[in-house]
Order: sequence, then C-alpha cells, then structure tokens
Amino acid sequence: MGKGTDVKDYIVIGAGASGAMCAILLARNGKDVLVLEGGARACAKLAATGNGRCNASNVEISPSRYNVPEFVAPVLSRFTAESLRSCFADLLGVATREVDGRIYPYGNNSGCVVNALIARLSQCCELKVSVRAKRIVRAPFGYEVVASDADGGDVRFRCRKLVFACGSNATMGFDSLSLMSDLGYRVTERVPSIAPLPTRAFRGVSGVRAYARGTLFADGGEISTRYGEVLFRDDAVSGMLAMELSSAYARALRNGARAFSLVLDFVPDIPDDKIDGILCSSACDARGALIGFVPRALGEKLAAAAGIESGARAADRLDDLRRCLRPEITIEGLPSFKQAQVVCGGLDTSQFSPKTMMSLRDEGLFAIGEALDVDGDCGGFNLHWAWASAAVCASEEASC
Repeated sequence: MGKGTDVKDYIVIGAGASGAMCAILLARNGKDVLVLEGGARACAKLAATGNGRCNASNVEISPSRYNVPEFVAPVLSRFTAESLRSCFADLLGVATREVDGRIYPYGNNSGCVVNALIARLSQCCELKVSVRAKRIVRAPFGYEVVASDADGGDVRFRCRKLVFACGSNATMGFDSLSLMSDLGYRVTERVPSIAPLPTRAFRGVSGVRAYARGTLFADGGEISTRYGEVLFRDDAVSGMLAMELSSAYARALRNGARAFSLVLDFVPDIPDDKIDGILCSSACDARGALIGFVPRALGEKLAAAAGIESGARAADRLDDLRRCLRPEITIEGLPSFKQAQVVCGGLDTSQFSPKTMMSLRDEGLFAIGEALDVDGDCGGFNLHWAWASAAVCASEEASC
C-alpha cells in the first residue's frame, strides 16, 4: 500500500526537535509521514531552550559529554556539529553562528528554528496536534496507534514503521514512556537534569548573582568542576554554573551516591596573600570587607554563617573570611521535573541499535531523542543528540 491508503509509511509520535527533524528527513525522500503531537503546538519545548535563543549544538560534541558514550559514539560520528549547521541551512533555511563554542540560530532567537521546522513539517508531512497517543499495537502491516483527539474521543492510525520521539516530562513535556513499557520495553530510573541544585544554604539572598568556580562532590569524591555565574535562590543555586554541574549530580544520584556537597570558590584566580591584603585594606569591619569580592547581601550571609560578628577586625578573622570566599554547602533533594530542561533516564539503550535507532526486537520500531536514556551536558549537547538521532533514524530513507 502506498500514499493515499489508510496505512502510512511512517508515524512519528512526538513533534519536538527530534520528531520534527526525523519526519522532515523521511518526507524529503518521498515517504508518507504522519506526525502525532499531544500538545497544542509542535516544538513547544524547543522554543524555551537556551533561554529562548535555542542553543542547537556545540563545537565540542563528543561521546564523553554524554552518560552512555559507547551508545552515542556511532551516532555522533555520522552527524557532527558541522552536519547540524549544514542541515539547518540546506533543509530549513536557517543560518547559524558560534558563540563561545555554542551554536545558535543567526537570529539569536529560538523562533528562527521553531518556525522553520513547523513550516517545513506542515509542508511535507501530515501533522496532527492535540492528538495524544494512548497505545501502540503491533499489527501484520506494522503498527497501529490508538490516540485521543482534542475532544477526548479515540482515533486510530496505521503505519508500516513507527518512530517514538516523545521526549520526556521535563519542562512542559509529557511522560509518555508507558507507551513503550506496555510493549515490554525497559525504562530506567528517571531524575531531573540540567536544573537548579537544591540547597537551603542561601535563604535570604534570593536573586543575588555572583561568579564562581564550582566543584561538586559525591560521597566525598570530586565528580565535576565548572566556572560560571551562580544565581542564588532560597531553595537552590541556579544559573549557568549550576546547570552545567547538574548533569553530574543527576547521573551520580542514579548510580547510588547519597551525600553531595558543592564548593563555591568566588576567588579562584587570586592567591591567599593577595586576598588577605585586600581584606585588610578595606575600611569596613570583617563582615563588610567581603564586599570587595562578592555582593554585599551574599557577603553578609556568608559572614553570618561563619559566626563573624559585626565590628570584628578583618585581620583577626582572615582564616574565616577565606572560608567565606570558598564555602562548602550541602546539596540534597531533587528539583521538580518542571524545573528541569532534560531528564536523566528513559528507554534502556541496550534495546536499540545505535546504527539505525531501531529496536533490536521489533522490526520497524524506532526510538530517538530524549525518549532514550541518553542525556548530555548543558550547552547544546542534548539538542544535538535530538538532531543526530533523528538523522540516523532517517538515514536509510533520507540524509542531510
């Protein structure tokens, strides 16, 4: 059966970054593709990535930046950062630029990518939004998808091959992995990732920002070090530094680590003797002397935690003041999935081929993007995985 019949060549479940890209590539090679999206609009999560700028990839794409390097390596070797830039230009008409190693649309706005994807998707595929898949059924012709429409009624769609691209419940996403677990597929434990690091150490200074080198420890061992801006909240540390460390936090949690601490070094490039000289030169008392290094509200918080009383001389409390500039805090608990950009966990990758993204047990059933237990570091690595896995999945039918 070909086009015009009630059996599609492909159904793609999910119109996020990976699903939209895969569908477009398949259709470009003449395949009859139906895309089912449970939300009211395609690529809704993509619009929020990179603080609304769409950090689409990174020039340092490498298997080592992912939780399962051996699985992602064959995929990344076939779809590099340069492949992504060419694909955006040739397939979507979107120019890109590099900023500090990160790749963004040239217009510096996620709408450039979202609107281009939706326009191309609507042009070459059949796209149904507000149609949420409820069940996948194996059938002689391939697969049947039972879904609910906007009115809550059941609708059924048939296809020869099916691509599962449902993403995760991070941010405003849906948790749809039961569609695959009902077919007998293993789903690993899921925890929020690329999210604020939970702590109550900075209650009272919410909204204050500072730059620091952050070193994260799990059960006493160092697991990650990053440098960047910290945004303090009453219940967490956020900002780029926390986001970059949170992948290591999520992976260590899943691997059984239970005790976490974070050392924030606000003076990573200044030797102690220079720090001492600046502190002692301040016209303020010991508590006020910290304003030469950190915002006043943060300095007051750190000094109070160290027991430095008002009126004390800086010269008398130098050891305590140095510790204030390199505090060690406890990280515990989990952010909500709505606070996370991605999820660490998903479909066990051992059930799928990294050469095709196809199931090792069901012919014609594929899984791509965040639906799989693949998570990358903050900085465009997760979106690159979405594009790369989509391209490899479609590679037998189309390529960039």
